[in-house]
Amino acid sequence: MTSHPGGDSTTDFARIDFEALVLGASIGIIITGANDIIIRVNHAFTTWSGHDRDELVGMSFLRLLSAGDRILFSTRTAPVLELSGKVAETAVTMLGRNRVPLPAYFTASRTHVDGGGTDQQPAGAAVTAFLVLPRRERSVEEAQLISALHRAEAADFQRLEAAGDLERMAQRDPLTSLLNRAGCLEQLAGMIERAGVDDEVWVYQLGLDHFRIINESLGAIAGDEVLETIARRLDTRFGDDTLLARVGDDEFVIARSRPPSGAALAEDIVELVGTPLAIDDLEIVVSASLGAAVGLPPNHAPKPVSRAASSTSAGPPPPPVTAETLLRNAATAMYEAKSAGRNRWKLFTAIVDDSAINEIRLLGEIRQALLHEQLRLEYQPQLNLRDHELHGFEALIRWDHPDRGVVGPMGFIDVAEKSGLINQVGLWVCRTAIKECARLNRTLDHPVTMSVNVSARQLGDSRLAESITAMLTAHDLEASLLTVEITETGLVTDEATTRSNLERLHAAGIRLSIDDFGTGHAGFAYLKDFPVDELKIDRSFVQGLDTSAEDTAIIVSCIEVAHALGIDVVAEGIETAEQLDRLTQLGCDIAQGYVYSRPLDAAALHAWLDCEADVSRPSAADVE
Repeated sequence: MTSHPGGDSTTDFARIDFEALVLGASIGIIITGANDIIIRVNHAFTTWSGHDRDELVGMSFLRLLSAGDRILFSTRTAPVLELSGKVAETAVTMLGRNRVPLPAYFTASRTHVDGGGTDQQPAGAAVTAFLVLPRRERSVEEAQLISALHRAEAADFQRLEAAGDLERMAQRDPLTSLLNRAGCLEQLAGMIERAGVDDEVWVYQLGLDHFRIINESLGAIAGDEVLETIARRLDTRFGDDTLLARVGDDEFVIARSRPPSGAALAEDIVELVGTPLAIDDLEIVVSASLGAAVGLPPNHAPKPVSRAASSTSAGPPPPPVTAETLLRNAATAMYEAKSAGRNRWKLFTAIVDDSAINEIRLLGEIRQALLHEQLRLEYQPQLNLRDHELHGFEALIRWDHPDRGVVGPMGFIDVAEKSGLINQVGLWVCRTAIKECARLNRTLDHPVTMSVNVSARQLGDSRLAESITAMLTAHDLEASLLTVEITETGLVTDEATTRSNLERLHAAGIRLSIDDFGTGHAGFAYLKDFPVDELKIDRSFVQGLDTSAEDTAIIVSCIEVAHALGIDVVAEGIETAEQLDRLTQLGCDIAQGYVYSRPLDAAALHAWLDCEADVSRPSAADVE
């Protein structure tokens, strides 16, 4: 090659056919592009390895290495190549055609494509050239030594990988692979910190409506499929700049610090979840209640407000918030959406906070009450008006609150029922009452019954009847000594699960009672449509006995119709002996009220039983 004056040999150098040089070289040459994908390979390598050129182009270079060498390449060779742009001679085992092991050495150097590039390799992209030389077979000693080295390095890599996996698992939901609550809080805090001066951080928390019914009717596996489907939809709908998490059994979080967000995105999320999905060839429509909360990052720049607008401003912008606050606010708004009728979304406001946050706080306290045994039962005796003997007891729940003292059921049962926590509370009541009834029947000289209240929400649990009968068996209590009291609301429901529970309880020998009869929607027709053994006349009618013609007529009608159907009648809230005598004359079967006894805790109950045999039933003369 000759040079032009001035020593410039560029023109002759450019005429060299480097493609022909690579293809005709006597050693194997492999050229890779992005992600180590092979884009060129020469004849020497294909001849030595037995691979066809067409099958190599487009394949990852790593697939030509044995498993151990892949690990070493990823952990040692690739980082060196990235930093220095070249790798010295490295001994590896490459895989020939049919995965035949081929001992080899390779060196590598990396450069970048100049000019316009190609379709396979754009301009400026990294290109790596591997020069491959066959090497002699290792001796047994060499093979053992190198094998030991590979195993040690592979073990180190696996330990590092396992440590990383454990760290990732600690922040991931195992079912959906989304972030869990801990991971959500950590990444949401980072999102708030990284948000720009003009950004707002929006957090949406969605809860699936009536998800419990899916689990109970189709099974837990179907329920898991629904959760996985919702997670996939959210993952597909939103990009990498969106935080997605599963923070509860049926609750998900979506968080963004840039548009689209706000009301439009909330509507999209509700619509996305409501799209029908197929589980076991059955089309299911799942709705969601969504709560939204918006927060400002620490460096947020307030938007300028015109003079006219400032006169009608609602006040200064909200202060920067933490990840915990945003999640809590979104959850509060979600519960408000559920209370408003479900399948909708609500934006968190301070007004929402007052009522909804108190309910959330109360739910947490109820969970603590169950955990720390703060709940207890009191037992109000019932008098059999036929023989004036003790008939049984009604179990009444009390909460020994550490700050508010004794809290009756009116102070927390409604909140527990709305949340579904009533199932745990109700089972605790049944278990405790059945245990006490079994103990009483072992010590008293005649059988006594125990009445427990079961809510409409509990009747919707398909496992209720099975759970109660199992408790009776465990404590060796005769089923006929247990009475389950249900409200009229529970009776008029159309749910098949409710009717099934009532029928199974009755078939097991458990007595069923309608509580507060006459105050709800159920009428006398329900007495023949359901397996009812007893009805309780509400105290509001008893208070008007012989002073209100309407109340007296209602009591007389209840007693006559019930007896015609073979149903016993209990009157509750009896406070005077005159009321007791009058109900006895009308044919009422069982009496309950302060005139006979107040509700008693366990210690007072034992004392009351000790002297009960010496006390005759009260009469008007006794009271005077």
